[in-house]
Amino acid sequence: MPPFTAKTLRKAIVDRVLAGQSVTLLCPHARECGGCAFQDRTYTDQVAAKTTILRTLYSEGGIDASAFEVVASPDPFAYRTRMDYVATKGRFGLRAHGKFNYIIELTTCHLIPPTAFAAAQAVWRRALALGLPDYDVRTHTGFLRYIVVRRSPDDELLLAAVTAGGDEAVMAELAATALAQPGVVGFYWLVNDTLTDVSFGEVRRHWGADRLAMRVGHFTCFIGPNTFFQNNIHLTERLINDAVAAAAPDATMRVADLYGGVGVIGLHLAQSAARVDCVESVAESVQLAHQNALLNKVSNVHPICADTLTYLQEQPTGSLPVVVVDPPRTGLGLLVCQELLRIAPQRIVYVSCNPLTQVNDLQHLQSAYRIVGLRGYDMFPHTPHVEVMAVLERRVND
Repeated sequence: MPPFTAKTLRKAIVDRVLAGQSVTLLCPHARECGGCAFQDRTYTDQVAAKTTILRTLYSEGGIDASAFEVVASPDPFAYRTRMDYVATKGRFGLRAHGKFNYIIELTTCHLIPPTAFAAAQAVWRRALALGLPDYDVRTHTGFLRYIVVRRSPDDELLLAAVTAGGDEAVMAELAATALAQPGVVGFYWLVNDTLTDVSFGEVRRHWGADRLAMRVGHFTCFIGPNTFFQNNIHLTERLINDAVAAAAPDATMRVADLYGGVGVIGLHLAQSAARVDCVESVAESVQLAHQNALLNKVSNVHPICADTLTYLQEQPTGSLPVVVVDPPRTGLGLLVCQELLRIAPQRIVYVSCNPLTQVNDLQHLQSAYRIVGLRGYDMFPHTPHVEVMAVLERRVND
């Protein structure tokens, strides 16, 4: 089999899953909606298919994946901490399978609890009643682009409307509707007036709570409408606990938590480490990481607003015995890998949302490290996506 690309990896997982046993669909939209690709196959077969294909991917990259397994989500439904519902051409829903510009109008969605979906839908319906036009991605006209749902483990909701512009008085009407919905603690107005079709935007105003409390283990981390957080409410704590156990810092160690976001991994690392540098390039997330450390009364987490490469270039060789990385889909890249090889931590824990870029990075790092752990986490049931954690230890003779 030739090396995988993003397209061929997805196809391999899809083909393997579809060869599994069929089951009755829970959602009437599942066959056409892009939110769920595999809902018509048993969840056991989904996890088995991902395990088989990813073993092949890592093995072809020269990585021993003989013991590789994928940890299943405790519940493959109502698992998401974030959903971005599209509003366009009088439809409220998600993109169709393979059709970016076609939106499936949803009457229900099993990726979040029914009350959360109903709250988002109520805001959209109120916008229609107020005569606010949906945004058209072809003509770049209209107003309302997305309704975003952020959901906590306690089923509290932070909603956001992403618009192409707007009037504050009208948005206050939407905010009143949002805050009247069960579980909604806050509502944001985000503006994206660019041609780029993304569900993030500049904060124009908020009503109610400005943050959402995400409880993970002994800690509570607050997030905003734009900040990154792991998107499986049932599996996030398992992934973080496994990453911290693999890092195994002790009370003498300075640890780097790279691409640290709002500090959730850093807080857990700080229970054992002497100091944790939580490095993040997004200023909003760094500010929240500061607040989260204070609110959780953790004094040895130090949020740093910096690009990961720049931070690493400033660290002396041997200064970081343990490093945890959780990069975006683009991965670490050659330059960051080279800096890690120069600094030479004894242990690297690499959490990845993109196995393809992780394989490339691991191939660079294997010149000085051996991979002692490799495990998948099914953070996105019913889709081809898998999170993978690799544990690397520096070779004894290096």
